[in-house]
Amino acid sequence: MENLCKTCIEPARKPLPLITLPGKQPTLVNHAADEYRVIVTRKPVRNARMRVMPDGTVRITAPKGGFDTTAFVAEKTDWIAARQAEMNRMAAGCTTPADQMLLLGTGYTVREGDSCHTDHHQHVIIAPNPAALRAHLTADFRTLITASVTARAEEMGVSYGRCSIRMQKTRWGGSCSSAGNLNMNLRLYALPIHLRDYVVVHELAHRKELNHSPAFWSEVAAYYPAYRNAEADLRRYWVAIERNHWWSALQEQNRGER
Repeated sequence: MENLCKTCIEPARKPLPLITLPGKQPTLVNHAADEYRVIVTRKPVRNARMRVMPDGTVRITAPKGGFDTTAFVAEKTDWIAARQAEMNRMAAGCTTPADQMLLLGTGYTVREGDSCHTDHHQHVIIAPNPAALRAHLTADFRTLITASVTARAEEMGVSYGRCSIRMQKTRWGGSCSSAGNLNMNLRLYALPIHLRDYVVVHELAHRKELNHSPAFWSEVAAYYPAYRNAEADLRRYWVAIERNHWWSALQEQNRGER
């Protein structure tokens, strides 16, 4: 069984391969100073597209055939550096040491043990393996988010169906189906309490307004006036969570189980 010790901490910057998908057969690329990973996906597109991810990884969607991705990266070097610097600025102030897990807006030390336990006073999480860690965090978070959703729903005069906990890659949460079922991202556990509360208000406001119209934002503002600040902070924390080793490990495990 995989244990926590095998989920080793890697340095933020090191030589990383250029990976072409599908196949995932890497060709090493050397950069003089800052080195980062480039992932190329070949598709039937006319023009190449490039994105810089929160962890600094560069993702390229390139035409099939002989498109030179190495030259494309070289041409965009300054743009890549600027985007990576922007990500660094966004994450400033909400990151943790490399060996800690971001939880409730602060760093928690993760230790291996025979059973699961979270000490919120000492900021320590104990678990025997990554699967148990995720199950433990999910159970803990379910209690917290259910209490928050229940209280806010009563205050806002709305109802909801089930509240499911998922490991979502692109969204904090979602309100779906006519029954008003909610999906909440386990990553919300990483946020300070006030930001988690904002996400709850945001999703419950969709029970009255299904879009992001002015009427929707008026509903949000009635229960969370500082929503604009919260939206900006959520973007910063998303970058920090993407860079956090433990959350990345849980996301990879979730991907492997699909």
